[in-house]
Amino acid sequence: MGESAIRPYLWFMAALVIWGAFLIATVDLQRESLWNDEAWTAWAVHSPYLVDTVGRVRADVHPPLYFLLIDGWTLVAGDSVYVLRLFSALCAMLGLAATYAVGVRLFDRWTGLIGLVVLGTASFFVYYTREARMYSLLLALSAVSTLFYLRWQGRKTLIHGLVYSVSLAALAYTHYAGVLVILTHILHLAVTIRLKSLRNSLFSLLPFALGILLFAPWLPTFLTQMRANPNGPLAIPVPTDWATVAGLLLILTGGNWWLYLLPFVLGRAIPAVREYWRSLLLLLLWLLLTPIALLILNALVAPVYQVRYAIAMLPAGALLVAYAVRQMGIPGLAGQWRYVLPILTVGLLAYTQLTVDKNLWPEKPRWETVIRGMMDARQSLEPIITDFAPYSPSAYYDRQFDIRHGASLDLSWRLHSPQEVRERVAIFNDAPSIWVALPVNTPKTWQIVTRLDGQRGIGYRDSLVNMIFYRFDPNADGDLQFRFGDAVRFESAPLADEIFVLRADEPLCVDLTLRALKDLDNSLSAGLHLVDITGTQTVAQWDEGLGIVTEGSLIERTPCLTLTEGTPAGHYHLELVVYQWATLERLPLIEDGGDKEVAWEDVLMLAAVDVPE
Repeated sequence: MGESAIRPYLWFMAALVIWGAFLIATVDLQRESLWNDEAWTAWAVHSPYLVDTVGRVRADVHPPLYFLLIDGWTLVAGDSVYVLRLFSALCAMLGLAATYAVGVRLFDRWTGLIGLVVLGTASFFVYYTREARMYSLLLALSAVSTLFYLRWQGRKTLIHGLVYSVSLAALAYTHYAGVLVILTHILHLAVTIRLKSLRNSLFSLLPFALGILLFAPWLPTFLTQMRANPNGPLAIPVPTDWATVAGLLLILTGGNWWLYLLPFVLGRAIPAVREYWRSLLLLLLWLLLTPIALLILNALVAPVYQVRYAIAMLPAGALLVAYAVRQMGIPGLAGQWRYVLPILTVGLLAYTQLTVDKNLWPEKPRWETVIRGMMDARQSLEPIITDFAPYSPSAYYDRQFDIRHGASLDLSWRLHSPQEVRERVAIFNDAPSIWVALPVNTPKTWQIVTRLDGQRGIGYRDSLVNMIFYRFDPNADGDLQFRFGDAVRFESAPLADEIFVLRADEPLCVDLTLRALKDLDNSLSAGLHLVDITGTQTVAQWDEGLGIVTEGSLIERTPCLTLTEGTPAGHYHLELVVYQWATLERLPLIEDGGDKEVAWEDVLMLAAVDVPE
């Protein structure tokens, strides 16, 4: 049966694979809560005014196209977790369809179909179809623009050129890493173009020039973003080393790298290179240029590399594997039997990709579960004190579930002095129970919680990431009790509920008592730091090793802090940390006064301190 005769069946099979990929992507679309970046997306578009969305994106490190599109999407469909992520899933399906079309143009329909299966089941692909960020749109536009590049190369009409230039601009407007896909096309064009005439060569560059013109209005904003964020995005920096490269390969192959090389060995993939060299060159440039360029920039310019930024190369990898599978076969087999090995290989690839170790993609924090638990335990007349950053997951779920229904006090709108915090908390003195939903490691959280703990007991406790959720009851048992990891417990008497005043000529001394929870080997130090209200500047500090201590022994210190001349007047706070002196790695702070351990990050704040004029 010829290609033309089976074409309808191949179209049907391609549609079936895309539908299957959509089911895989959406079956658990809202099982996990939104995490920080997704909550930022929801906040960026949570405004009736488009100018607000653009302004928020300008202040970030990303271009605006994804946010403009999802702004319109949520305006029509709402902003539930399912709806926010469904847009990404639909973008991913567009990317699958475009990848199939690219495979058909470069090779044939069977190769395009195999590429669909490989890409649609890749764990890298599936994970980002379920995330309300721009990465599946970046993948889709990477494949779409490559398809338009091939159409432009095949037939240089004005319409093809305009459509291709728009797709190039869309790539750059979606993510700055998209520019590397454009560079892929330019390099491929430079190698493969036939220089029949100067006029024809210049005409081939027309879409790139138009793409630059379309992106030009955003260029000043891009430069402003780079100046405002010289150290790259806020994501944890990743070094450019072999461990990073190995991590990328692990994400791409799930550790089964041999399975991706097997088709190149068992078949005609390598001998057929001469026949398909232009197509294979495009796929290799597309596959390699983005991660290599990102790693070079990461090493020499700024820490910009994150694995997810390389997602635009996935269609190339899938089609490269598909090409090799298409060339597979067992010598001597004829008829339908020659397809056995390719089918088994594709099935094994799909299975291993879908069942890859879940540790590659850890679960997102359980925001919805924790917040629903708090809301189920809270009575409607019990007041709650909150401090939700507007772009945080807690703020998103506040908008969804109305955490602050009834009596509430929101302290997120600015920094508050210790005295202001005391005055605001005092309005709830007669309330039977008081809830708090606050970020840890901020002075006002400690001032609120310490004050309530001195007046009441604790009836409910929970935490997640950087947030704590407590209920303080008048007749409840239990007080706040803290330990640093599994090493030492804080056993000092609470400092007085007052605001200390510290002048340059008056040292502030603190009695500290810690109890060793295990034998200590002289690797730990304690630090008492006087930090400004923003937590960014230390004006006085004491650090000392805890020494060699046996389990159960007390560690007693009386450190004194003295201000230097010229310390600015303002509001400060004392914080205690315990850390590994060799690495400066801080031990986590755990509150375990009840039946549940609650994570408080790594700082125990002891007192508010004012430095007068």
